[in-house]
Amino acid sequence: MVMPRRMVFSLLSAILLLNLVLRWPRSPHEVGVDSFFIHNLTTNILDNGNAEWTINVLSYFGWFPLSYPSANPFLLASGSSVTGLNVEATILLVSLLMGPVGTLGAFLMARGIRKDDGFALTVSLFYGLAPRFLAFTLWTASTRSLFMALLPVFIWSLFRYNRTRSYADLSMMAISIVMLAATHRLVVLVFVVMLAFVAGVIVQVALRVLRIRFPSIILKNSVRRASPHIALGAVVGVAFLMLGATNVLDEYSAGEFASGSTLPVQILNLSVSLGRSVGIALPLSLVGLVVLTRQKNKTMSEPFLALVLVGLIPTLFLRAYTGFYILPFLSLFAGLGFVGIIRSPRHRRLVVGVAVSILVVTVSSSIYILEVEIDRTPAMPNEGYTTGLYLLHHTFDGTVIASEGLMGVRVAAISGARVLPVGGAGTTFQSPELIAYRFFSISEVNGQIVQSPLTSLTIDSDSLWVAANIQAEADWVQILDSPVGSLPPSLMVRYQPVYYLEDKAHPGQYLAFDNVYCSNLGLSVQRAAYTVYDGGNERLWWLGSPGAGSAASPRPECP
Repeated sequence: MVMPRRMVFSLLSAILLLNLVLRWPRSPHEVGVDSFFIHNLTTNILDNGNAEWTINVLSYFGWFPLSYPSANPFLLASGSSVTGLNVEATILLVSLLMGPVGTLGAFLMARGIRKDDGFALTVSLFYGLAPRFLAFTLWTASTRSLFMALLPVFIWSLFRYNRTRSYADLSMMAISIVMLAATHRLVVLVFVVMLAFVAGVIVQVALRVLRIRFPSIILKNSVRRASPHIALGAVVGVAFLMLGATNVLDEYSAGEFASGSTLPVQILNLSVSLGRSVGIALPLSLVGLVVLTRQKNKTMSEPFLALVLVGLIPTLFLRAYTGFYILPFLSLFAGLGFVGIIRSPRHRRLVVGVAVSILVVTVSSSIYILEVEIDRTPAMPNEGYTTGLYLLHHTFDGTVIASEGLMGVRVAAISGARVLPVGGAGTTFQSPELIAYRFFSISEVNGQIVQSPLTSLTIDSDSLWVAANIQAEADWVQILDSPVGSLPPSLMVRYQPVYYLEDKAHPGQYLAFDNVYCSNLGLSVQRAAYTVYDGGNERLWWLGSPGAGSAASPRPECP
């Protein structure tokens, strides 16, 4: 259905405005976990004029040791340079814009599949208000937000190139793939989409040949009436067959409402996990599947959508990431379901009431799930922000040793100081921060690069090479296990610790991987160092100028 252009612009503008309103921040500072890690990388670009961790071209995509997909840090650094805002304010601005960008991309994607304005507006509404998309575009620098905003553009470019075969559209598709690759490693799933697209073209050609060669059978009324049921049964049957054959449901044995290895429990947890990501679009997508199979005058888009839905089933074991890449396709199915309901020729008044109810439930459920996600998403407390401001104006050219990764990366993001452990809450043993902070030189890293054995590669592998003998997590633990004045000389030279950032809730201890450990450094600072800043949650101890030791060498106290 083609609507008047003014009406389309008005409705689309209302959807965009709603997206902006829902993304207005609820906290005084940026939120999330990965956000502060990206914040630090962005600061490194601004301070040094380049991304020092990009050893070679593969580093831009995170496909080389000590690297990370770099599109988001470059985007934020460019935004900060252009606007003159600091990095935190730039993250807020970019986060607010990600919602409209993803919503407009979803509109283009839907229009590329069907020349139907009502369908496109519905898909853009479901996509922009998806709880997972909302949560990851709420004042956070997580790379997943940019990935979700750009993914619909790739799908649109795929359909556009299939229709025009122009070099311009081929270039657009190539650029979108490169951007996705530089944004997140989930880009590998784009190849599943492309395979489904090729298979959809083959199915379309095969059906066309069958109609020409066997018209008396294919065009028979009984066959035409039965074909939607056969198609629906085939999609559902193959889907359940793949669920059983791939054992992906084992990942959903534990959930918030039920736990167990039985099929009903696993299906429930799968549904809750997907519903938490896409909201009301999940049940509507089931209606959309029925509408899809009953669609007359089918084009290549119908088999493509069915095949991509089936093709993504084996990837459902990526439970933590499923909602980020499956959202465009469930939004398309939900749009088909909604349009199919409102265009039902029977009981028009009832249909209108159902349509309005669906829209109300969509907005309210998204807001509710978003509030739940906000409660579970750690926000930077004002006390930690104040500690970062103190370091910003009083820091020396040395490193902050933090007793907990998330606390350390938050303070480092505001202060611009170097911090150990790297990787934030994950306390990873290798991270681009090791090069950005110049703990390791590029030549030193290159000297330790070795090729991974092909037999050791898994689905979680992101590089054919590894940097041997670089273990920053073990270095951090060794520093924390050493009293003041007894820090290993090699680590003193490499990391140059100046401050010890202590979590006041765990004095004399450090936290990693949800465990609490005794720290000789944390115990010894109380006698061999002095406090330079005492905040609400953190205490900052002075360990001495870089490279200098302490006269006192307390004996280890941890058992």
